[in-house]
This record gives sequence, structure tokens and C-alpha cells, in this order.
Amino acid sequence: MTTILHLDPDSEIEILEKTSDILKKSGVAIVPTDTVYGLICDGESEIAKKNIYAIKKRPESKPLIAFVKDIQQAENLAFIPDSSLPFILKRWPGRNTFIFRARIESKYVVTSDGAIALRIPAHSFINRLCDAFPFLASTSANISSAGSACCVEQIDFSIINKVSIVIDGGKTSDRESAIWDMTQDVPKLIRGRILFVCSGNSCRSPMAQAILKSFVAPSIDVISAGIEPNFFQCIPGETIEALREDGITMQNFVPRNLTPGMVESSDLIFAMEEKHREAVLRLFPEADDRTFVLDVQDPAGGDIFKYRQIRDIIKQRINKYVLKRIKA
Repeated sequence: MTTILHLDPDSEIEILEKTSDILKKSGVAIVPTDTVYGLICDGESEIAKKNIYAIKKRPESKPLIAFVKDIQQAENLAFIPDSSLPFILKRWPGRNTFIFRARIESKYVVTSDGAIALRIPAHSFINRLCDAFPFLASTSANISSAGSACCVEQIDFSIINKVSIVIDGGKTSDRESAIWDMTQDVPKLIRGRILFVCSGNSCRSPMAQAILKSFVAPSIDVISAGIEPNFFQCIPGETIEALREDGITMQNFVPRNLTPGMVESSDLIFAMEEKHREAVLRLFPEADDRTFVLDVQDPAGGDIFKYRQIRDIIKQRINKYVLKRIKA
């Protein structure tokens, strides 16, 4: 029978010891993280890693993510370029997974072309657990292709029944980590959120959102917002028509104002003008290295020909600047 323990400050040390003992015997645990609940095991136990695939019904072609406690432990597993460190250290610990060239060979974690995905969770229990292992192999605690769980109650009972221990740490953030490919000169987003920002969120940023959404993978969430109050409940007909001519439908779009939460949760931010970038950074200064200017002028007040011109400029800017930071 699966053991379920409730994590609290008074019991954390005892639960750490129990969980560590189970993992050292090739057991599998369900644990809370700073993102969603995960399945974890000793990263060096092939038996345990194979069990995770069976429990989750996950194709073995999809590698597991390695949890590590710090950058030193990460560098034992992967080649991390010095030039990448400022970008990485600003996001670790936290909800960012980075893919590097592997230093090690490890079935189910290192890919056939020699890459490894690493994360330092911003979660004290996981970080302290990592002290006992070279690394932990991990994946979300859900049946493959199903939604992730932010609390134990959301985890499929068939998964709970097949693990050795479940650590109930309450509700998590309900958002999976962003994933970045760090094997090239420019970090490329594989999974995460992209935010477009303009003035009223009625012309440029909705166009950019719709255009990018039309050809990126579902793993990339695309949103938009405006920095100025917008009293309209819909976008102008010219915006709708210009997009419709490209086969894109947006009639149900409702303009919205930019919030600090949108900025904080976005992995890449593209502002239409410098004033929009400045507004983003006033709300969340830490976003400086992920906020870029596309230099697209406002078509508001213009005719359909102006909107078509701006649509085409946005497409060019997306091809030139946005797609270079995304791995399709």
C-alpha cells in the first residue's frame, strides 16, 4: 500500500529521510515542486526510471528531466558554457529547465544525440533531497498527455497506487517549467509563454499573438496585452479583416491591460515600441533580458490598407526576431 505523508516544517526532516531511503532502493515517489507535482527517482537507477515510464505510460523516446541542487551539481552532468551563465543563473532556482550537451551517459535521461535537460527547483524539500543523490530523474505526475496536477487530489489514482510514497505538500503553482534549448548560441524556447505588448491591445499585439499562434506548437502559449486603458470590448474591424485575409479568425478576442503577473509569468516579451518595453520594465524590472522591441508603428485611425501594411510588417518582425528565439 502506498504511503502518503503530509509535508510540514515539523516533519520535513523525517519525511526527507524516509523518501531518500525509498529512492535509494529504486523506489518511485510523488512529490510537490515549485511548478506541478512530479514523479521522481534516483537518477542512477535504471530500474526506477523504467518504472516511471510504466507508471506514467510515457513513451521511452521522451527523456526524463534531471533535478539538481545547484550549478555545481549541474556542471557535473552537463557542459554549461560560461557565456550562458548570466541567463541561467537569473532563472535558477526556479521554473526553468535547460537543455545542454551531456557530460554523462544515462539511459532515459540523456538523449540519443547526447543532450540532457536539467532544473534546479525553487523548492526546499526537493533541493534537500538532491543532496543525497548525484541527481533525481523526474517528470510530471500524470498519465502521459493528460493534464498536470497541482495537488494530490488531482493525481490519477492509478499512479498513486503504483508508487512507494506520496508527499502531500499542498497546492503548487499549476504551471509546468519553461524549457530552453541551450545547445546553440541563442537560448531557444521549447515550452513556455510569449507575451506581445502594445498600447491598447486592439491592433498590433493581437495581430502578433494571432499570427504567431497560427504556426507554433501547443507547448508555446502566446498572449498579448496593452499598457493603456482600453474601453473597447472588441478589436477594430480592420484588425479582424487584415487577419481574416491570412486565414486567421479572432472575432472573440477581448483587449486587456498589462499586469505584473503577465510579465512575471512570460518567458519572452516582445514590445511594439520602446515605450512599451519601458512600461513592462516599470512593472517588473527583472524582465530586462527577456523583453525586446519589434519597432512596429500603430495603425489606429488608419484604413484597411494601413492595417494590412502593419500585419505584413509584424509577420516580417516575427520571422526575423521572434522565431530565432523559439525552437519549433
